[in-house]
Order: sequence, then structure tokens, then C-alpha cells
Amino acid sequence: MSAKYFGLAILLLTMVSGLNAQTITGNVSDASGPLPGATVLEKGTQNGTQTDFDGNFVLEVSNSNAVLVISYIGYAPQEIELNGRNELSIILAEDAQSLDEVVIVGYGQTQNKRLVTTAVATVKSETIKQLPISQAEAALQGTIPGVVVQQNSGSPGSPQTVRVRGVGTPNNSNPLFIVDGIQVPNLSFLNPNDIVSQTVLKDAASTAIYGSRGGNGVILVETLRGQKREMKPQVSINTFYGIQSLFNQPNLMNRDQYLQYYNQGVEAVNGNTAPGFRGAFTEAERALLPDTDWYDVVFDDAPIQNVYGSVVGGSDRLSYSLSGGFFNQEGILGGEGKSEFKRRNIRGSISIDLTDKITLDASAQYQFSNRFTIPQNTGGAGVGISSFINALPPIYPAFDEDGNFFNPFINGGTPVANGVPINSLGAVTNPLFSIAISNNEATQDATNLNLSLKYDLTENLKFRGWYGSFNNFIFNRSFTPLLVQPEQQFDTSTGVNYTEIKSRQENRQWGGTLEYDFGKFLDTDHNLNLLLGYEAVETAFIGGDIINDTGSFLTNDFEKVNFALSEDITDATVVPGTTFPRNIESFFGKIDYNYKEKYLFSAVLRRDNSSSFGPDNRVGWFPAVSAGWVISEENFMSNSRTFDLLKLRGAWGISGNDQSSSPFAYAATVNTQTSYAGQPGIALTSLSNPVLGWEELTQFNVGLDINALDNKLGITLDYYIKETSDILLGATTPLTSGLNPAIENTGSVENRGFEVLVSYRENYDSGFGWSVGANLGFNKNEVTDLGETSFIPGAQLTPQFNDFATRTQVGDPIASFYGFVVEGVDAQGNLIFADLDGSGNNQLTPDEGDKAIIGDPNPDATVGFTLGMNYKGFDFSAFMSGTLGNDIFDATIRYDALGTNRPAAYVTEPGAPRNVVVSTTPNGEQLISDFHVQDGSYLKMKNVSLGYSLPEDLIDQIGLRRLRLYVSGQNLFVLTKYNGIDPEIGQNNTGSPLNIGIDQGFFPQARQFILGLNIDF
Repeated sequence: MSAKYFGLAILLLTMVSGLNAQTITGNVSDASGPLPGATVLEKGTQNGTQTDFDGNFVLEVSNSNAVLVISYIGYAPQEIELNGRNELSIILAEDAQSLDEVVIVGYGQTQNKRLVTTAVATVKSETIKQLPISQAEAALQGTIPGVVVQQNSGSPGSPQTVRVRGVGTPNNSNPLFIVDGIQVPNLSFLNPNDIVSQTVLKDAASTAIYGSRGGNGVILVETLRGQKREMKPQVSINTFYGIQSLFNQPNLMNRDQYLQYYNQGVEAVNGNTAPGFRGAFTEAERALLPDTDWYDVVFDDAPIQNVYGSVVGGSDRLSYSLSGGFFNQEGILGGEGKSEFKRRNIRGSISIDLTDKITLDASAQYQFSNRFTIPQNTGGAGVGISSFINALPPIYPAFDEDGNFFNPFINGGTPVANGVPINSLGAVTNPLFSIAISNNEATQDATNLNLSLKYDLTENLKFRGWYGSFNNFIFNRSFTPLLVQPEQQFDTSTGVNYTEIKSRQENRQWGGTLEYDFGKFLDTDHNLNLLLGYEAVETAFIGGDIINDTGSFLTNDFEKVNFALSEDITDATVVPGTTFPRNIESFFGKIDYNYKEKYLFSAVLRRDNSSSFGPDNRVGWFPAVSAGWVISEENFMSNSRTFDLLKLRGAWGISGNDQSSSPFAYAATVNTQTSYAGQPGIALTSLSNPVLGWEELTQFNVGLDINALDNKLGITLDYYIKETSDILLGATTPLTSGLNPAIENTGSVENRGFEVLVSYRENYDSGFGWSVGANLGFNKNEVTDLGETSFIPGAQLTPQFNDFATRTQVGDPIASFYGFVVEGVDAQGNLIFADLDGSGNNQLTPDEGDKAIIGDPNPDATVGFTLGMNYKGFDFSAFMSGTLGNDIFDATIRYDALGTNRPAAYVTEPGAPRNVVVSTTPNGEQLISDFHVQDGSYLKMKNVSLGYSLPEDLIDQIGLRRLRLYVSGQNLFVLTKYNGIDPEIGQNNTGSPLNIGIDQGFFPQARQFILGLNIDF
């Protein structure tokens, strides 16, 4: 009988236990948003699950009083007592001792960095918000090894040039930008305050899933969104105001130095000066002449301001965000209406659980921006404003006695300053006059729409479909107004013109993925995830229509001028634009596997079909594999008190670059304006290439990840070999054919590099904490093949040199500086050039065979340093970045023009070239040579910030969540050997990667002092 009653008791207990079993639903998030992949475990059991992409979970527990343990790498774990509750909303706090994180790996997938087997790196919003930047790409500068961000100009709103692991092609080397899963041409339409994170996929194993578009690296951007939990709306306001100023200028001759130099030149030619040039200046004349500092005249302090606000909120089934901002930056050269950038944007997102299994996500953004620019970094006559500042001697005043712009060139006459006759300079003009007649504005109306639908078909099988569109309407206008000052011979009446250029960029994208997560299978130690996807991308550049009217207008105001105010619109000309469409249809798959989270494997395969290439070669396959070994999980490491994570990983893959040619480069071209015997006709101008395909990038990567000392120390090491093959170049077509060369796949470029990322942080019970970080990225670039092309010239510098400054050839880096080699200076002060070809020519007048590679604008290494400290409401941060081993070609001096200014070193230091300020006989400076090449290495203090947050008990009384006041400074100083105004010189405005590191009068970055306020309600 006892056995019978015992069995009955067991049955009753089982029934009671079953009655107490309960299904729990909940959401796990942090202060910024949902945490996908968080572990939810019933304490004391193996019963658990993980949160989905929106941080949601469902778990059946043994009873209503169970305790849940919620953990997530990088966050402090929490234990939650249910006490009868079946719905939970859990917010995890970051664990300051942990250096692990979750990273975005593309197509909606996230992965614990501990399990990542490829080379990826992330910049979080905390870093981005510390930098008062106007362009989102700038946040990557100096923060991620292997990523070079070059400032194309210090002009407000200037675009950034981003290079991931070197320049892979002499064509387009821009990375692929993906914002919330949708491809965009760049990040200029984004407000940096809206960005939650930027993740850079660096090696081919991580970029291969983007196939023919990912070869130059991929930058994944996550933007602000709400949280699915019961919460009242959270309002944040960030604002700052600052003053910008010029913090450096070249050491050019002042008045006394210039007159000394000029008089020495007159003496050297025995008074036989160039036609129209006067003799030596007397001491009395020196005293009457001005001492104009043209940098002081032209540059001025300018304001910068930003206002940004956001609201995020949500409920159990709904989350939303709304944000907007205004940014305005005036340039220190030109100022309001001449050099200025204004951006206004509004953005919203919403996520709705339509059912327990279906979720709809949507976001939309609108941005309107105005950018006013003045011509800079060019030596062209009439437009090189910065060049004029360097070239115009200090003895020329800015204004005459009547307040007119002083003209340094009086045609057929002599300029007079304070009664002293001075020389008439035809090559340069007053930069103030040049600024006055320069009116250039670019406006952009950008809209971005994202829609996605997620459907949990089963517990492990999930479908996600999406549609996205990006539209950018671009309107450029320029105006040369009527400006007449007869006393100074300034008269633009014959040059008045107004131009409008209209175009737009369109991107449309749709697709879907099926993801199956096997979870634990075979036994509890195997984990497998499969992803299959389809995607179609349509992009187009439409227009570029140019309308120009060179007649007179009824207004002289740039804000008001339009074609309706033309006095005679019949003389306007119209040049129609062209549409360039690109379409890609793709299928892709990805496998992620790990055993005990110790042995890791991943494989990707993508198939692209592109309209951009020849009909016989439009399909490409892009495979990649990667593997990792978490050594710290091995038994022999179980007792280690040093290593929290020790992981070795390796990867290989192939990706592509489909942006190196026009969409119709494979097609033959014809000229429809040809005539035969006076009759209209059509002529073939170039041949077709039906097998034209994309450039292909193959990359091998090996890396080591280390977390040590209770996760306080983090080290990431990577070594890579990246080879670009099938580069698109012009074929060698016989001149006798009369045809332009067709484009073909030929040539290759190799990049090899090593990257180091180190971070350490410490927090104490006293409330004091500190952190340091450093990153270093080495890269060696080499052209290994150019097919039938012997070399590619680039960067034609006119009028200073009338020659190409760069050459891309086998055995050297892309866009290397190319010119003559200076061996010294002869007794007369002429430059002596090396006779490299041994032809025995006069070394004062070298020939083409004496040219060689004389410098490399590509840095050997990039560096970045960070320091952070906090104590009882105070926070301090500092950030430095720089480059090592790159050269700059200094083309700021007008050696082609008589009478122009020179560096002060020409009179203060021995060994300067012969004085030719009044002589038409050259001394060698007018040739492109290593005389003009300088070391461009630098280390710049990019940002220093000091802030104070009010104590929580105080802000609680005034109804706030946070109130922080801060001051910061940008570009406070720079360490460099470069003598120019700013060593941080990127790609010229031409947009060519072959024109880089050349200073023709660069618009410098400004020093900024800013006062800011962060308020959270």
C-alpha cells in the first residue's frame, strides 16, 4: 500500500507543478534601445532563451515565483523575481568592467563580438556625440585602425573621403554606405546626433555578403529608434554654440622681408628687371608702404551652432522616435553667404507588433541643406582665392583711399599705394575682390524611407522583408554679379553670368531574408544559424541639366537672382543632362556555426547580376569563409586569471567594386554631330566590350582578440593582404583607328597592412574612473599590374607648373608624386636636378627621362589616441589623431608669376633658390620636383571636452533625468613638420583619388571653442 500512496503523491505533485508552470513574455533593453541576443535563464535550471532583434522573449517557467537571470555581454546581469508577474520590461546597465559588445554584421543580423570571426569595428553614439561634427563620416577619423578619413576641405559642409584599408583602385575607392539596411550614396544627409552606431566591415569575409558593392569596405549605420516597453516619452535636447578661428598660417614674408628680397633681386639682375617692373625701393618708400597680413585681412572669426532634439517612447507592442535639428556653420574664409553650411532635418521611426508574430518597422527622414562655397585649393587664374592670399605681397593694400578693392593689376598702368608706385601683377588679384564676385550655392533636398516586415513563421524560422528609397534633389547655382570700380579697373560687366544645374540621385531597394536558428542541436554544444536572402537595388543619377545666361540681370543680389530677372533670356544656353541607371539583382546565403562557442565557422556566398557590365559578364559569384578559435574556453585556460577572452581568427573572401565606371562603359559610343560632305551623319568613336565586369577584391585576414584583467584591457590585432584585380582601365587602341580606347578589366593593386587597437579602463569605489585607448593602422600600397597601360598621370597643376604631379605605375603606390629630383643649388642659386637617365643633359634644364617617383601622399600609418576621466559628475575626454609617412606637395607659391610673395625662409635661412622675383629667367622652382615635397605626417589634438552633470537628487527635484554642461575645443594644436596652413589635406575637389595630398591653397580646418548643453527629460 505504501508504494501505491507514494505513486499517487508523485502524480499529485506533478499535476500541481504543471498547474504552476507559467509563460513569461518580456523585453530586454538598455538606455539606447532593445538588446537582441540577451540570455534569459530560469535560475537553477537549464531552461532559457534569447531575445529577438527587438529585445523580446517568451519563456515558460516552472512556477509563478521563479527567478529569471538576464545577462548580456557588456552589461551587468540582473536577477528578476517574478512574484506572479507574467510580463516584464527589463533595462540592463552597461558593465564598466566589460570590453565585449554586440556588433551589426549586415542584413539585420547581430552577433556577439566574442563569436565574430571577421574584421569589424564599431563607433558608438557616445563617441560620436563628443565631436561637434557636421558630417557623420568624420566620427571614424582616428577611431578605427585601417580606416582613413581625409578632410577634402575645411570649408563648412565639405564632404569627407573615406578609405578602408588603403586605396584599391585608381578609380572609385569609396566604401558602401548602408543606413538601417538601405544603401545610400554617402552620409551627408544624416544628422550625426541621430546615429546610434557606425560599424565598419573591413575584410572580404565580412563584406562578401554585399557582393559586387562591398570591395572597398562597408559602413553600416544604425539610427535612433524607440523601445518596446512601458515608458513615458523621453525627451533629449542637445545644443551648442561656438566660435571658430584660424589657428595656423604659413610663415610668409612681411613688408620688410619682401622689400629686402625684392631689392636683392633688382641688384642681382643689375637693374635689368622684367618689362614693366620698377627698380629698388628706397627707405622712404618702405616707410610709406603698408604691411598687409593677407591672412588677417581675409580670415575672420565665425560662429558655429547646433540645436537637436529627440523624443523616444514605447509600450509593450509599440515603439517610436522623433527627432529634428538645425546646424549652421559659417566659414572663417568668406563667412556668411559665401562660405557657409546650413542643415535642417527631421526624422521619425515607429515599430508596431501587428500580431504576436508580425512586426512592422518604418522610418522616414527629410533633410534640407544649403552649402555656400568659394573656390579654393586651386591655382587657376581668377578663382584661386587661397592661392592669391599666399601670392599677393604684403606691400599691396586691401583697399584704396575711396574704399574700393585695391587692384594689384592695372592694365597699361601702375598701381600706387600711399603715393608709392608698385608693380602691376597680372597673375593674382585681390582675394577680397575674388570673394565678392564668387557666389556658389548647392542645395539638397534628401528624403529617406525604410519599411520592413518581420514574421516569425516558427520559433526558429523568421522572415524579414524590406523596401527602402533614397532621393536627393541637388540644385547648384552660381552668379558673377556686376561690380564696377573704374579707379581700380575692376569691371565685371562683360563677365556677368548666372548658372543653374539641376540633378537628382535615386536609390530603390527591396528584398527579403529567411533566417533559421537551429539553436542547440545534436546535443547542447552545437549552434547553427542559416540565412538566405534576395535583394534588388536600383540606383540612378538623373539630370545634370545646365542652364547658363551670360547677359545682364535686373538684380545684383545672389539671393534674388533668377532667369526671370534676365534682361535678355534669349542668349541663355541649355545643356541637357544624362541619366545613369544601375540595377543589381542578388541572391545570398550565410552560415554561422560554433561548437561550445569555442570553435567558430562562418561562410558566405553571394550571386550578383548587374546591369553595369557587358551582356556576356553580368553575373558574379562572391564567396567567403572565416573561422575562429576561442582559446580561452579550452580546459588548459580555465584557471587563467589573466585572460577573459583569447580568440584567434582567420578569414578569406572575394568581394567586388561596381562603381569604377559609368553604367554604359561596356557599350560602343557614337558621335551624332558628324557631317559627311556637308550632310549630317553618325560616327563610331569607341568600341564596345561585351565582357566588361567589375573589379574584384580578394582579401586574407588573420586576427587576435584579447580581453584581459577582468575585461579591463582589450587588444585587437589584425594582419591582412588585400588584392584588387581586373581593374577597369582604357585599352591600348591604335591611334590609326581614330577611336577612343575601350574600357577593359586589367591591372591589379595590392594593399598589405597591420592594425592594432588597445583600450584599458578602470573604475574605483570612490567614483573616479578613467580610460585610455590607442589605435594604429599600417598599410603598404603597391600597383602590381596595369595591363597594357604603362602609367596613369594625375593631378594636373595649372598654371603654376602646367604639368601632372602624380603618376600611378607598377611597383609604386597609387597617385605617387612624380617629378624631378633636386641634388642641390649651384653657385648662382639655381636648382640642380639629377640626371637620372644618364643622358648627359644640362642639369639645370632636365629632360623627361630624369623624372622619378618623388613622394607618396598615402600614409604609411594612421594613429588615434583617446583619454577619458570621470569623477562625481565631472567628465573629461581628449582625442588625438594623425598620420605617419605621407607626403604633401606644396603648390601654394606662384612660381610662375613675377613679383609674388615667398616664404620668409627665403631671406632668413641660407640656401634658398636664386631670387627671380623680378627676372623672367627661371631658377628651377617652376618645375615639379621634390623641392616642393614635404613630410605630411602630423598629430592633431582634435577634441578636448570638460563637462559637469548635476547630481541626480537635484535634477529629480526639477523634473529632469540629466543636465550636463560642457565646454570643448577642437583642433587646438598640431604637431607637424609641414610648413603649410594645415597638413590634414585630402582629395581635391575634382573627386579623383589621383589628386590627393596636394596643397594649392587649402581651406584650413578651424580651431573651435564651444559651450554646450545636454538636457534629458
